[in-house]
Amino acid sequence: MRESARAIGERLDRSPLCIMLDVDGTLAPIVATPEQARVPDETRRVVAHLAQCRDTTVVLVSGRAAADAWRVADVPGVWVIGNHGFETRDPAGRITSDDRVSGFDEAIGRAADALYQEFQGVRGAIVENKRWTLSVHYRIVDEREVPRIISRTTEIARELGLRVLDGKKIVELRPPIDVNKGTACIAFAERLGVTPTRGSVFYAGDDRTDEDAFRELRASLPDTVTVRVATVDEPPLASDAELVLVKLSDLRELLDWITERRGSLSG
Repeated sequence: MRESARAIGERLDRSPLCIMLDVDGTLAPIVATPEQARVPDETRRVVAHLAQCRDTTVVLVSGRAAADAWRVADVPGVWVIGNHGFETRDPAGRITSDDRVSGFDEAIGRAADALYQEFQGVRGAIVENKRWTLSVHYRIVDEREVPRIISRTTEIARELGLRVLDGKKIVELRPPIDVNKGTACIAFAERLGVTPTRGSVFYAGDDRTDEDAFRELRASLPDTVTVRVATVDEPPLASDAELVLVKLSDLRELLDWITERRGSLSG
């Protein structure tokens, strides 16, 4: 692990450094239902120490609502990009949303009502209304029900003019706006003053939605360090990430190494 870290060390020595971390499947283990997810205490401590480093900003990047992503992580001093980029939570707890999503909460609400009714008899199906986006979880659903969940969710989304994306045992509904984790992370990094010749970005994620960030960050900020966390209990996913880790503990070790390195620069 540390051999891989040394290969990217010089890029991570730059300032400002923006550390961007997906939550579920990256910091927190994948669990049966969304409300059960928690970032382990040891990982929380590592991320909290990293957030205290000089010229370093830590951002949680999640498909969850920003407030919910922060609840799962519970790390002081970090920013949150939530709802796949449609909203942001600052370290003081203030939440702002992208002006372009104004009004789409009505369509999301209508989709939620329809899907609640559609799947109320399906054991294990969870419809999660996050105001600006919606998730239908089917991780613990009988496999025979999954095709209907996917097809009906897709049909209802299209009727309401919403986009549909697939994830790990989940179907996501979003407004038809060109915002994703990648575009949101680029905008955030640029606000911090990161450019192709100044500062750097580190991004770690585990799902298809994180691939948007891997590709778009490297295209706009070529020295971005991208890491995919590929846990062994999930099927292989072709990835554009620079590094691939097989355990959540490997990422924690890498973040701890970055913290030590940033600390030595301050000495």
